[in-house]
Amino acid sequence: MTAADLLQRFRALGGVADNVQLRQGPHGWGLFVVDPEQSVRVFTPAHLLITPQDLRLSGDGQVRVRPQATLALEFRSALVSFHEAYQREVGWGAGGWERSLHHHHQQRQALPATLQPYLALLGGQPDTGLAPTLEQAFQAHCVSRQIGVEGRSYLMPVLELINHAPDGAAYVVDQGIGLTGRFTDEVLACYRRQMDAFHFFFNYHFVSQARVVLSGLVTIDLPGLGVLHIARDDARVDHHQGVPVPQVTVRSGQIHLSFVVLADLDAPARPREVFVRLMLAQGLPTARGHELFDGLVAHHRQVLQAFIQACEATARTEGGLVSQLQHVAQGQLTNLVHSPWH
Repeated sequence: MTAADLLQRFRALGGVADNVQLRQGPHGWGLFVVDPEQSVRVFTPAHLLITPQDLRLSGDGQVRVRPQATLALEFRSALVSFHEAYQREVGWGAGGWERSLHHHHQQRQALPATLQPYLALLGGQPDTGLAPTLEQAFQAHCVSRQIGVEGRSYLMPVLELINHAPDGAAYVVDQGIGLTGRFTDEVLACYRRQMDAFHFFFNYHFVSQARVVLSGLVTIDLPGLGVLHIARDDARVDHHQGVPVPQVTVRSGQIHLSFVVLADLDAPARPREVFVRLMLAQGLPTARGHELFDGLVAHHRQVLQAFIQACEATARTEGGLVSQLQHVAQGQLTNLVHSPWH
């Protein structure tokens, strides 16, 4: 099946792919403008979205739609055929297993032991030394391509092939997921504007600028209050007056924050305000909350500086992944140091 055939089937099922062509580019498969003088519109309607849980791997490693998958009845047969062809031609079947095993796993295995403790603090998955199973690799592949809509994760055929740029167009969620804009060559989207650069790297496996810096994993004894545990799970989020805030769990003298933002270039004062307010609700006086926040910032700066030094000591011999991780850390340190309120 050619790329043009795949787009034709996508359109026949209600998808929109105006003024674009699907082809290989510098980042693999992507969408490219046909006429730069005209606007681009790409739209994956709700009935073409599919959850990763509705897909499975067959014995020969191919992606199949589960019989119990929730699909629009009037299109079911055509949708099953389309999703399986799509995964075979430009999704998992187009090198997903090879990327997971030969690129991500083998590069991670080659990292020096001196970097492993830092990666654990910064959100990297523990290195078990074992190659991922086929199922684990497929799940990781889906994580790098899915989007959250009303608390559920979906794969969005064709639209997911648009590559990332920090200044790329924004997705619009309305009875499906779409993107519009004017582009000179490749169509580019901004995957996640509010995402820590290490999380972005671990999810998508490439370096990108970030607007947000999260604290590393931290445990602090607060006399009279208990033990404060800070994680890096920014998917566990609540909202206060429209502002995203970490989830707080208190039990047996333990205070758990799902994450703590230390710097946000789009809302410089917000990280401190949110943290101080959350800790005040746990009985920590405001002045002490400010001191604790300053301590977290100072600690994270030290972690990033030490990590950069550890990378520098091995980058010349290891190269590749180490250099990328160093670049991520340097960008995060710059955001932290140059935050207006520091």
